Amino acid sequence: MILRLEIPITNPSLTGGVIKEWHKEEGDRIGFGEDVCTVSFDEFAVLRRTARATLLAGRKNKNLKSQLESRDGKVLLHVVVSSAEPGTLEKILLAPGDRFAVTDTIGVVSTSSTDGELTPEDWSDSPPMRVAANTSADTELV
Repeated sequence: MILRLEIPITNPSLTGGVIKEWHKEEGDRIGFGEDVCTVSFDEFAVLRRTARATLLAGRKNKNLKSQLESRDGKVLLHVVVSSAEPGTLEKILLAPGDRFAVTDTIGVVSTSSTDGELTPEDWSDSPPMRVAANTSADTELV
């Protein structure tokens, strides 16, 4: 079965950002609970005030502060996307640095062997892959 790897809806106020890095490459097997990629949300509304206040005021909320970064006047929230089902990463559609919106398809995963090259028609009507999204403690720059 072909599945779409989508940016999950982790919070209604998170709407977009950039791909930070891929932890898997095309052709790699993905096991249950394995990290697939890290994304950085830079478009969010409700959390923005709390996030900016935490960073700028130097508050000691270590949990939130470790997930945030301030860069060029923007606040970034790093989120790790992990697999909730096994498969093979067949195709990466967005490279590190590429922008996304929530629910955009960023990759294609298969749960069984595929014959030949996949085309957008192969996954356009496919269901999304089940994933978990966890805030990251990564503090490196995007």
